[in-house]
Amino acid sequence: MKLLVIAVLAVLSVNMVVSKRWLKKRGDLCRSGDGSSYHGSVDKSARGRRCLNWNRVKLHSNGLIYHNYCRNPDKSLMPWCYVRRGKKILREFCDIPRCSKPTAKPSLPVDSELTCGERSERRMHKIVGGSYKPIESNPWLATIFHKSRRYLCGGSLIAPCWVLTAAHCFSESDIQLKHLSVFLGKSSLNDTDADREQKFTVEELILHHSFNETTYNNDIALLKIKSPTGQCAVKSSSVRTVCLPPSHTQLPAGFSCTIAGFGKETQTSWHYSHRLKQAEVNLISDAVCKSELQYGNLIEVNMFCAGSPDWSTDACEGDSGGPLVCEVSGRRFLFGVVSWGDGCAKVNKPGVYTQVTNYNKWIANKTGLPEYTKGVLYPEK
Repeated sequence: MKLLVIAVLAVLSVNMVVSKRWLKKRGDLCRSGDGSSYHGSVDKSARGRRCLNWNRVKLHSNGLIYHNYCRNPDKSLMPWCYVRRGKKILREFCDIPRCSKPTAKPSLPVDSELTCGERSERRMHKIVGGSYKPIESNPWLATIFHKSRRYLCGGSLIAPCWVLTAAHCFSESDIQLKHLSVFLGKSSLNDTDADREQKFTVEELILHHSFNETTYNNDIALLKIKSPTGQCAVKSSSVRTVCLPPSHTQLPAGFSCTIAGFGKETQTSWHYSHRLKQAEVNLISDAVCKSELQYGNLIEVNMFCAGSPDWSTDACEGDSGGPLVCEVSGRRFLFGVVSWGDGCAKVNKPGVYTQVTNYNKWIANKTGLPEYTKGVLYPEK
């Protein structure tokens, strides 16, 4: 007799262990949402009444025959069970503890409108003259490729998901959105540095509705970018956003600014520069740039000119869409987009740039990010 009792107890013990393991495998032991996935062993209603076996009620016996635990087979508000109240069999909700929320993964660092225009250097249509620089000197510089191989243009990261560039970069009829890719953190056009680079597809291409392919007026465009994992640009020493100045802000003639890119190093070069180049140029007044000696009436209200005093540095073919950045109070602001010019570094033929501060409202409307276009970090007068 004793042996029989011990054997029965052993079987029950094994069944309990198996049951617990089965419960853990098959679902939650706490309530998540409406508790449809709850598979714990609470067997009393919230009112303290013992639950009846599910097989007592034929309507809900399917798959729930062997126990009286609270469940939510019909996706009610929460798990419930049948209980006996006098001579009636009724439904009552169960008090199942909610699952604790999983610890959120630390979010990846991204720039905001309050952290733009910063860089950490390690101790250029193109850039003629100038010097080779690591990407950390221009961490907002984007390189745009067509079909992953053909370098197309430069651009500037103005928000984690948005690159500002030139509209004329996409004037070719064979360019399709699915064939565009954008790299950030690139110091070399032909080499890949996985530790510093970030690659993106283009989710949306927005050309200014009034872009004129003949005059290059309104030569500005936006790219909405997305990584293979669906993320935007992650903040790092080689990838940062550049600030946008307040609307219609202008700097005085002679102000020194920086251009950067992978464009040709001379007008007659066969290839783009393999390495990132940077050069300093000075802003030129409208009066001088619109003079007959320079460009006359070819300069529209949405354009400005910049060049070096000795005409030795300039943007060139391949630098199109890239940034003209000016440092103000220790922070870098995007004032120009490389647009066009007569040759490269020709005397009295400076580079012509799209005046970014004429487009703050357009950028805000298209990106839905008005806070990035207010220029809140620009020093007040």
